[in-house]
Amino acid sequence: AELLCENYPGGRSSCIGAMNFKAYSLGTIETHYAYPSGLNIMNVSTAQELVKIVMAASKYPEIIEASNTSHGRIESGYQKKKKVKTFFAYNNTNPLVASQDFIVSKTGYIRASGGCIVMMIKTITGTKTVVLLGSKNTKTRIPEVEKLLNS
Repeated sequence: AELLCENYPGGRSSCIGAMNFKAYSLGTIETHYAYPSGLNIMNVSTAQELVKIVMAASKYPEIIEASNTSHGRIESGYQKKKKVKTFFAYNNTNPLVASQDFIVSKTGYIRASGGCIVMMIKTITGTKTVVLLGSKNTKTRIPEVEKLLNS
């Protein structure tokens, strides 16, 4: 998210503005972004609105691919005023990505909201969307979401 906003036309502030506009256009009036990756107390949403966002995200093949990739590399294009390509390597923080059939998945953690995960997943009983907010930490959110998936 940071890399995308760094390379967005108009820069970081235009990117965050576009994120907020997209959220508003989805009818998520309680959702607000202040930071691209979500790792900021000023980024807020509700469980109901996160479901809407996941449903919208599931329509983008690039998001689906990234959600199903354990690790990867993103080319950021050329650095300003230089003809040197830069790359960003990432690791997916959802360890379930190797064992589940995800459509979309996003994890997060800040002290104020605890461990969080939102995901849309294909199961033998159909597609499920799970939103887990307020887990004790990043280690407890995965067992908690597995329990929800199995119920």
